[in-house]
Amino acid sequence: MIRDRGNKKWVSLMLPEHIKMLKDMKVDLNRQSRPMIDEYQVQEFEERIKYAQEYKLLLEFSIFDQGFIKNSIGRVIKLDPLSKQIKIKTMKSEFEYINFTDVIEIKILD
Repeated sequence: MIRDRGNKKWVSLMLPEHIKMLKDMKVDLNRQSRPMIDEYQVQEFEERIKYAQEYKLLLEFSIFDQGFIKNSIGRVIKLDPLSKQIKIKTMKSEFEYINFTDVIEIKILD
């Protein structure tokens, strides 16, 4: 029976720069392109935000961030039309600012 160290012997031959490059390539493969949002969807998002703000409902925001989609859940505190930002209070009682231009989906949870 041959007792070989498998990947251990090959990884030791790789430079740290190579390992970092391989990790970066793996991340780049998972990136997505920005979805297109039309005017009607933007209007619908605004109506959902205003409705949720009026009745203090929870919203789930899907946010496009550098090729990845992250989700935030919270209640709308303020909608600032000049800076195009939404201030929400998350479930952890923290405040978070979301750029309206990065929002790709809004769902009412309550």
